[in-house]
Amino acid sequence: MRLLAAKTSGQFDNFSLTEYSADTIPPYAILSHTWGEDGDEVIYNDLIAGTGKNKPGYEKLRFCGEQAARDGLKYFWIDTCCIDKSDNAELSKAINSMFRWYRAAARCYVYLSDVGFGADNQDPQSESDQYTRSTWETAFRKSRWFTRGWTLQELIAPAIVEFFSKERKRLGDKKSLEQQIHEITGVSLNALQGNPLSQFSVAQRASWADKRHTKHEEDMAYSLLGIFDISMPLIYGEGKEEAIFRLYYEIDKHAKRHHNALSTAPITLSTPGLPIQKYWKVARRVGGHSDTVLGIAFSPDNKILASASADRTIKLWDLPTGGACRTLIGHSGAVVGVAFSPDGKLIASASGDRTVRLWDSVTGECRILEGHEGSLRAVAFSPDSKVVASASQDRTVRIWDSATGEACGTLSGHYGWVSHVAFSPDGKLLASGSEDKTVRIWDWVTRKVRHVLEGHSNWAKAVAFSPNGNLLVSGSHDKTLMLWDSATGKACGTLRGHSHIIRDVAFSPDGKLIASASYDKTIRLWDSATGAACGIFEGHWHWVLAVAFSPDSKALASASADRTVMIWELATGGDQVKEQGGFVLTPT
Repeated sequence: MRLLAAKTSGQFDNFSLTEYSADTIPPYAILSHTWGEDGDEVIYNDLIAGTGKNKPGYEKLRFCGEQAARDGLKYFWIDTCCIDKSDNAELSKAINSMFRWYRAAARCYVYLSDVGFGADNQDPQSESDQYTRSTWETAFRKSRWFTRGWTLQELIAPAIVEFFSKERKRLGDKKSLEQQIHEITGVSLNALQGNPLSQFSVAQRASWADKRHTKHEEDMAYSLLGIFDISMPLIYGEGKEEAIFRLYYEIDKHAKRHHNALSTAPITLSTPGLPIQKYWKVARRVGGHSDTVLGIAFSPDNKILASASADRTIKLWDLPTGGACRTLIGHSGAVVGVAFSPDGKLIASASGDRTVRLWDSVTGECRILEGHEGSLRAVAFSPDSKVVASASQDRTVRIWDSATGEACGTLSGHYGWVSHVAFSPDGKLLASGSEDKTVRIWDWVTRKVRHVLEGHSNWAKAVAFSPNGNLLVSGSHDKTLMLWDSATGKACGTLRGHSHIIRDVAFSPDGKLIASASYDKTIRLWDSATGAACGIFEGHWHWVLAVAFSPDSKALASASADRTVMIWELATGGDQVKEQGGFVLTPT
């Protein structure tokens, strides 16, 4: 670790760099800041060459050196110039060490270049000058520093974090400003107060970075290494998704070494007013799909689960073992939806390549259905297995004969993409959800609209009928679910709880529960009779994009942008749903 120090005591115009081994590092201060424009910051080569004094970033060196001296510290560290970023090996080692370096610092100074408070003669901490305080506090809450990916660990790791305005005036510290910081960042007060990060679930820690950004997309993963106590090689150019995938793979390995079944340990299931019971078993997490999993479906005999992925494949999983038994290959675009025919003979898949494919569930033989003018969004079978419906970005629903593959008709009327379709249990009606914020209930045989359901304030993303056909549930980009009377089209209620887009909904076959999948990385369970929330499942580390109940209502499957499918085994007793465990489907 290299540390800066003034070449001449008390003078902060020239600085030296000294490298220390781990066991000889003296007490030091550390700077947290947001980088300026390219070329503005003082870098390692500038210090070696004795240049850089005319750069705007040199003022940060002066500030940090002077403040450290006031606090009785000779040495300080700044990321811009204490790391030789032209040396890839050194950069990788530094990033993997960063959290420890911030944690070991005697003090961390946060320099907020976009926060000022007024005239020089005003005290930013003066309680008597409420006008001044309110002025800088407003700017403080809006500071860019709170939006950057790297500053999360710089906030959490050090014991003492002090905030300074652009005038170098102290605004307060992590303790005195903890409520404001909590409100701005969403970071738990306990975490801000120094509680071990192991006390917080993976999902909770990951959520602290949700609204943060980094210049390099891979840094959204690399900046979290210390938050999860993980080390891994840096591969700039691999892309954000691959970097995040590697991060969570390392988290799993780390957890298993500590006998903590990570993939199920973060799961919580809560029912207001009832005692919480948790049971879990060791999970298996191995990458099966190489990209986001977009759709899932159980076979009618409950032996196979199909998953559709952006990797252009459908995988069939053997439920008793959790292993992959077949991969269906043929689509040239992301596979966005999958469905088993109720008789179990066919599997339908919908793709961004504008086609529906019908696969023989035994042989894997395929028939291609073409006709849509836009990418597909969803596919569904009629209850008698004779008809397939497909939803498309071309604003239509198409009806197909499942035996011949011939087009039977087109349902037109939506003013935006059609995102989802579902048949009623008696096969007479079809529901569609659309980007135009409406749900439509069709008599698909006559191609006439029975009802246009209006109530969502944003995209109606998913629809599902109750097993008795009396209710329809819809999930929306507006973060709500709505229940509708399918006969009259009247709204029966709105279910709130998700904090992000709802991507999928499903009724349990016994009709007791509704499940919803959301971009907030959770699955929620709802009582279909009362609309009461009765459970939250946390375990996926990325968007949850699909949910499906098993035919016997005893299990729930979820698919995610984290590339996994998870199975939750449910047992219902009285009014409470108890989580009995989960496992992740893995390839053989």
